[in-house]
Amino acid sequence: MLGVLVALLGAAGCGAPARPTSAILIVLDTLRADGLSAYGNPRDTTPNLDRLAREGVLFETAVTNAPWTLAAMAALLAGEYPTARVFHDGLRLSLVETLRDTGWRTAAFTGGGFVSKYFGFDRGFDVFEEVQGKSQEFAPANPNWGKSGIEPIFAQARRWLRESGDEPFFLLVHTYEPHMPYRRRLYAEGLERGGLGETYEIVHIAMAKEGQLPIGEPELAYIRALYDGGVAASDRHVGELLDTLEKLGVADETLVVVTSDHGEDLGERVPLQPGTHGHALYDEQLLVPLIIHDPTRDYPVRRVAAQVRTIDVVPTILEILGVAPVSDGHGRSLLPLMLGEEDEDRLAWIEIPESKPMRLDAQVGIRTGREKLVVKPSAGGEPWLGLFDLDGDAEERSNLADREPALRSALDAELRGLRADLRAEGVARYRRVPDLSEKIHEQLQALGYLE
Repeated sequence: MLGVLVALLGAAGCGAPARPTSAILIVLDTLRADGLSAYGNPRDTTPNLDRLAREGVLFETAVTNAPWTLAAMAALLAGEYPTARVFHDGLRLSLVETLRDTGWRTAAFTGGGFVSKYFGFDRGFDVFEEVQGKSQEFAPANPNWGKSGIEPIFAQARRWLRESGDEPFFLLVHTYEPHMPYRRRLYAEGLERGGLGETYEIVHIAMAKEGQLPIGEPELAYIRALYDGGVAASDRHVGELLDTLEKLGVADETLVVVTSDHGEDLGERVPLQPGTHGHALYDEQLLVPLIIHDPTRDYPVRRVAAQVRTIDVVPTILEILGVAPVSDGHGRSLLPLMLGEEDEDRLAWIEIPESKPMRLDAQVGIRTGREKLVVKPSAGGEPWLGLFDLDGDAEERSNLADREPALRSALDAELRGLRADLRAEGVARYRRVPDLSEKIHEQLQALGYLE
């Protein structure tokens, strides 16, 4: 701890820019970017996050590396794409270790499941507490009831801040909200439900896939309203956490970063799969919000248009706090973009890996900021290629793979080169279902990942 304080005081005495003494990283699981009002949601879902964005820096296009939690969270905390060096049945590398070893107190309060000690996510944390995620139960009498674990997770985080917030700290808060099941009926009251009940449960996904539950416009609108209710619940708890910082007198010296691990399919595709993710590399599952609020500096760029990656988040936190990463990873600090020193899109690697607990089709791709190329292997045949012009076709409806051979070849060469570099570090391994502990299996089943 003395080393941290000496470094901070030394920087202040040498005419260096002021720095926060502490940082909070909030990860709202399955929150797609357009869930926030600041990103275009017509509902006023996120007044607290919107205020944070107005006072800080909002990144308009933040891309996760994977549309499912385990691989996405591994990359987020490592600041690197998952390879065998980063993840092998558990997290092997975390930049949180750098913070702890430099002297910051580190704590995490998570929803468990994939974000669990079982998968090594306690690496680098002095305190790591898991709270059970969403359960199979629901209470329809309360329109704001969710049983998501978000209430006790944020309550524990606030309690820890009251007990430990007077020393330099790094705090991770992760919650399975607005993840399935959707039970927050704040915006759903009075809406036509079609064939749905008052909430949208895990069982409804299976029914829809099997054709037992027709999903049309009324159902999709109702599902979106439930999802937005979960977004609003998340925002409310973020607001309470920010209020705690104010009451403790540390808000002016605490960096706050808010993002998500991945987005969500809310029924944009055919066949309809509302309430799911991990099965495709379309933007509704890859684009997440990213807001960085540094109370010690007024950055010249308040909305960053260039594409960034979630692997850039923790390296940015380290640089803002004045801590250099141990090694040069795939992720890079976003400070040059915030300071107006850079404005280039950052190439994003996107992947659904072959080795994973869920039965999902393996896919790989790259997103350049203006184009996206996705390669989906085919057993015994040519792989499926998806090439999309993101500027002219933001919904990715028109596949240009056959019409733009030169662009396809150029992007394919870039993808192959990046993939070869990553494979040279070894392929990340994720435990399969038979290898999971009973507790983790039950948690993932409750979240809809496992049958």
